[in-house]
Amino acid sequence: KENKHGVRPCPGIPRGKITMIYGNPSAGKTTIALQTCAQICANGGTAVYIDWEHEVDHRYAENLGVPVSDETQFMLIQPDTLEQGVKYLKVMSDAGVDLVVIDSVGAAIPEAKLVEGKKTQMGIRASIWSDLLPTIKTKIKPNNTAVIAISQPRESFGGMSFAGPKKTPQGGNSWRYANSCQIMLRVVGKEKGKEWNAMSGKYEETVLGNQVRAKLDKCKISNMQHKEVDFYLMSGAGVDNVRTVIELGIKTGVINKGGAWYRWNSPNGEIRGQGLASFTEQLSEADIDSIWNEVKPFLSEPKKAKPSKEDEEDLLADL
Repeated sequence: KENKHGVRPCPGIPRGKITMIYGNPSAGKTTIALQTCAQICANGGTAVYIDWEHEVDHRYAENLGVPVSDETQFMLIQPDTLEQGVKYLKVMSDAGVDLVVIDSVGAAIPEAKLVEGKKTQMGIRASIWSDLLPTIKTKIKPNNTAVIAISQPRESFGGMSFAGPKKTPQGGNSWRYANSCQIMLRVVGKEKGKEWNAMSGKYEETVLGNQVRAKLDKCKISNMQHKEVDFYLMSGAGVDNVRTVIELGIKTGVINKGGAWYRWNSPNGEIRGQGLASFTEQLSEADIDSIWNEVKPFLSEPKKAKPSKEDEEDLLADL
């Protein structure tokens, strides 16, 4: 079904299933997870963030819209061991929580590794996940709880190829089969701008954020597998929805870009600006919504399959 913006087939993270998000550092994994929590809570739902890395900053989460001070909507849990965190996950899913975030799969430490002087065999974390994941899936499905698992790519053991070492998400092969969606994030460009430097007393060019590409490696809930989309991740502010809408407008022809000039025929007349910053400053929230409404038909329009020879012959016969 279409979502409220007219985009199909899936409007977001699926409920009752596991979605894995993995990628290199600064690719936006934690930011996407936190903004998903913020959206769930804004719609009246509840979210739990299990932070095995103990790295989530309350101030940054609050800037992204997460109600960190309201425990009835959002709860941040920082367990010590893998088993302890999984217990929280099971309890929260039984309680009917809408979203549980696991950050991260590779940072969860088994209890056996915390015992001083006790040796552990290689791959113990992957072995434990392999035992626990089937139970987790049976818990979240009837309770309609969505799970986001964050992971980082690592080199496979003995996985060499002509293109270099093969990389796979952490947590073992069990995670590859347990998740219903697998999203890979990677930085494909830097978003630069000028900021005032009080030390030098002048504006200096600096990196304001990253251009990130998301690729749907695996998808069991729709036919969108292997689809790629780009978005802009600004430092300290999260996903830049305004810039993303403008770029979609340029690609679909809603916004005309010629050289350094940007032009858009708004309901109240043409808006134009020399340079992206000048053009963006002239746009109000209502203008962004109008651009998005013009872009929607292009996003929701299904691709038409090329007619077969039999279909062409039947069409000619009808004529």
